[in-house]
Amino acid sequence: MDSGYNGYGGSRFSEEILSTTENIIKTLYKVKYAEVRTIGGHVAAEVAILSTMSKKENMFAIGEESGGYTGYFGNYIPSMFSINSYKIPYDDESQMIDYEKMEKIAKHVNPSVILLGQSFFVKPYDLKRVREIADESSSKIIYDGSHVMGLIAGEQFQPDVMKYSDILLGSTHKTFFGPQGGIALTDDQELSEKMAFNTVWKTMDNYHLNRVAALGVAAEEMIHFGVEYASQVCRNSLQLGNELEKNEIRVKYSPWFSFSHQIHLSPLNNDKFGSFLEISKKLEDNGIIVDREGRIGTAEITRMGIDDMKEIGYQN
Repeated sequence: MDSGYNGYGGSRFSEEILSTTENIIKTLYKVKYAEVRTIGGHVAAEVAILSTMSKKENMFAIGEESGGYTGYFGNYIPSMFSINSYKIPYDDESQMIDYEKMEKIAKHVNPSVILLGQSFFVKPYDLKRVREIADESSSKIIYDGSHVMGLIAGEQFQPDVMKYSDILLGSTHKTFFGPQGGIALTDDQELSEKMAFNTVWKTMDNYHLNRVAALGVAAEEMIHFGVEYASQVCRNSLQLGNELEKNEIRVKYSPWFSFSHQIHLSPLNNDKFGSFLEISKKLEDNGIIVDREGRIGTAEITRMGIDDMKEIGYQN
């Protein structure tokens, strides 16, 4: 629509901004089609699900108790779209899908969509194995990379995501250091057309042009500096996990801790330091922001140029 001829007048430059941003995102993620208008990762997920599922069909997703996204279960997206959501078998200790159990359950559930991705996300998947399971039931694979979109763009996390997934979607304001919003990417023309149809007037209307322009700027920066940034984020996570452990602050999944931007504090700290809520409040009082569920992220400090975790991990 970069001709500017749509339902509104005077939108030539608006359409040029949209088209330019789409092309920058396609270059960054090396994909054929990009939907950049969605105003959040959740909305991008709605668009992707509407484009791959019909009412009463079944979906596989990581359960919330294993770090999966709340919106994929219960009275949220499944209720809104009249679909059924089943939990992917997941081993919390190893942070891995139980692929054998998943394959067995898939034969009974026959999911139209296998939706991967987590809010607590420290390890990539064996996507080749998931693709094999998906092909047995003719399932589409949607990869929700909301928390790791910057690491994917920087080629440091799940490098085979577009080789095996039908749609990659996510937020643009977590490890991808852009404005609040969402994107959905695919190499499939038919899926691209469906996503375009399911964006405007179905899941949203106006797409916030200022956000799209900011997204294009952030993506351009990521093209030039994304590999350097994302690789340092991952190094910082591993080093921070090691330094905290050295200082008797327990971190989950030793000795590897994380392959992403997050490390997860262990509940074993709670007797000494208080609950995750209390830890978060204490840190905030000292100018350090972490969430209140035990996650510590390294994306922002990496953007600030910090590359040595020894001082951060030191307990006085």
